[in-house]
Amino acid sequence: MHEFYVGYLPIPPGIRKFARRVIGVLGVIVVGAAIALALSQGPFAASTFEFRDYREFDGVLVTKPYPALVVPGGLPWLLAGEGKHGFTAPNGFEGRTVRIRGERITRGADRMLEVQSVIAGDPSEALTEIDLGPTQLTGEIVDTKCYFGVMNPGNGKVHRDCAARCLSGGVPPALLVRDASGVTKTVLIANWRGELLNHVAEPITLRGRLANAGGRLVLYAE
Repeated sequence: MHEFYVGYLPIPPGIRKFARRVIGVLGVIVVGAAIALALSQGPFAASTFEFRDYREFDGVLVTKPYPALVVPGGLPWLLAGEGKHGFTAPNGFEGRTVRIRGERITRGADRMLEVQSVIAGDPSEALTEIDLGPTQLTGEIVDTKCYFGVMNPGNGKVHRDCAARCLSGGVPPALLVRDASGVTKTVLIANWRGELLNHVAEPITLRGRLANAGGRLVLYAE
């Protein structure tokens, strides 16, 4: 006679044994699926945001196309304010040596400082741009503060709303481009226009003039 389960009676041994086997198999399947899903995810970018680890940096403050601290060796440090805001240089600080206290944001060669305070020094030479001629680039619009390290990942559709708010607050925009081998590079978009917010996190092609500003590529989009 086959076993039959009645709710108000003890579970028959055969049914209890079968249920345990089914639950065990389902548990193995769920754990295996979770492991496979985790392994299929790409690794996080090697980016950092030294939150509340304040340091001091000396260099020359430039404001065009976006505020940056020019220091010997490496790319200029882009500058941002706290939260979802850009940095506005005080009047008369352009082209002067300054000491900035802030937190570092880095991703590969890309780097930024979230400025807490700035002290001006003597006048210095301005940063010279090198015109690289007309170009056409296809990539994804990102806000540099999050992409450089404040958020991880700091690009793609999952970050679209955050990027739009940061860009609206004055954080320098960049075009994230990839070469044929998949290597990525950020190109600052110099003459930013509000209508470009509609294309954040989507493939977009921009034409314009490319320039080199202290090693940092800058696109003056048409």
